[in-house]
Amino acid sequence: MDVVNEKQICAAKYSYYAMVLGIVSLAGMCCFPVMPIIGGMGIIFALISRGGAKAFSKNAKNGLILSIIGTCISVVLTVGIVGYSTYDAVQRLKNDPGFIDEVVEQYENMYDSMGQEMPEQLYEMFDELREMSDELNGK
Repeated sequence: MDVVNEKQICAAKYSYYAMVLGIVSLAGMCCFPVMPIIGGMGIIFALISRGGAKAFSKNAKNGLILSIIGTCISVVLTVGIVGYSTYDAVQRLKNDPGFIDEVVEQYENMYDSMGQEMPEQLYEMFDELREMSDELNGK
């Protein structure tokens, strides 16, 4: 087998991988924190498959497009959910005096289910959060 055929076979494999990873990154958005990695790999494989050629193969181009779309949507979902969760937690700290007690209880239940005691550092952290919550509420 000559070198040209090996390069063509290798490029075809990488363009196929790019297409598969592009589809997975788009279809697997329910696992959004992991999908930017999959989409990024699809983009890399598409770029590698091009080799020295001036244009992408059909599979590589489609894989590149799908990977970019999947990555962008996953990043937007991740940022949106983290942003909303942070906003919601701050609002609950401001408006719900029992919120921290609920969280402490959930952590204690989680540690109890594992047969362990909650570390003292977590209790200290929750005490600091209570103080911050009191400051936010003007107490």
